[in-house]
Amino acid sequence: MQNMKDVKKPEGKAEESGKRKFGKRVSDNTTEEIRIRLRSSMGEMSLPDAGEGLSRLLRMAREETAGSQRRERLSFWRFFIIQGKYLGWKIWATQFCCLFFITALVPRILGTNFLSIPAYTVKYLCAFSCFIFLSGVPFLGRAGRYKMYELESAAYFSPKRLLAVKLLWMGAGNVCMLAGLFIFMTRFASLESVRTAVCLVLPFLLTAAVCLYFLSHMSADRFPAACALFCGAVFLCIMVWSERQPYLYPEHVFPVGLLALAAGLALLCIYQLWFLLNRSDYEELQLV
Repeated sequence: MQNMKDVKKPEGKAEESGKRKFGKRVSDNTTEEIRIRLRSSMGEMSLPDAGEGLSRLLRMAREETAGSQRRERLSFWRFFIIQGKYLGWKIWATQFCCLFFITALVPRILGTNFLSIPAYTVKYLCAFSCFIFLSGVPFLGRAGRYKMYELESAAYFSPKRLLAVKLLWMGAGNVCMLAGLFIFMTRFASLESVRTAVCLVLPFLLTAAVCLYFLSHMSADRFPAACALFCGAVFLCIMVWSERQPYLYPEHVFPVGLLALAAGLALLCIYQLWFLLNRSDYEELQLV
């Protein structure tokens, strides 16, 4: 029995080794046939024209470059309209709330009888006109106050262009507020139109000129507090002056001097805007 087992083992091993050699020969033959077929097929293929492919690639690159340039080109006024969706409506909503407070809530709280007294109306107009510009101050220098100026400076437009857009939205809202308050006063108050216009425009231009000066010379953290303190000082000066001159200027006198002062303040505001957007260190002050 032991001899038979010894004899059977070599026979099984021989069969296994034979199968392996046969499978290896078959796989080698198949691989060789595949190689021959691939070589023949590659030899039959026509090589592409390198010049034609290069010209096609250059044409596609030019089209892609032209398309990217068309997408990136954005005019200032287009950017102004786009910012209205994200920032302009917030500025106008704040200013509308201030206008509603001035024209609706304050007369209801104090009573509409005070509008029939010219001295009170002058105080009312001068006091609130200096706060009209203050309604947009929180939207200026926000990136510097919240330490996000580096992110804002990486935008497509420069920070000063973005500041110009904010000031344009503020200016449009301020004009609407002044116009709305002027219409409201000419309908319900007892002042003449010229005196109403002087009471509205003079404090507003003074506040705007000084606040623009603060914006171009102060850091973002100090700017809102400085504007609020100045508006408070203007309000106190108006209250003190109204005790000496209740009508802001003598009656039956055309205010040539005050109108010239308003024109000078308007020119000063234009100069402050030009200096702020072209010569000031606004970008460095936002990092302080």
